Amino acid sequence: MLVIWSAFILFVLAMLALDLGVFHRKAHVVSVREALGWSAVWVTLGLLFSIFVYFGYENHWLGMGARWMPRTV
Repeated sequence: MLVIWSAFILFVLAMLALDLGVFHRKAHVVSVREALGWSAVWVTLGLLFSIFVYFGYENHWLGMGARWMPRTV
């Protein structure tokens, strides 16, 4: 589970560095269209992550959710 959390934190830091260091190097006035576009990108990325987590727990990828299954009596 430590590997999954480490990968998640590294991914978030990489996306933050990419956003701040590559896409927004120069200061400029942000238009509504640009703001909506970037919002759509980040919301889509968040939804894809939630789909990954859902299927990861459902199928026990990398042991996700395997230890937390309730016991049947």
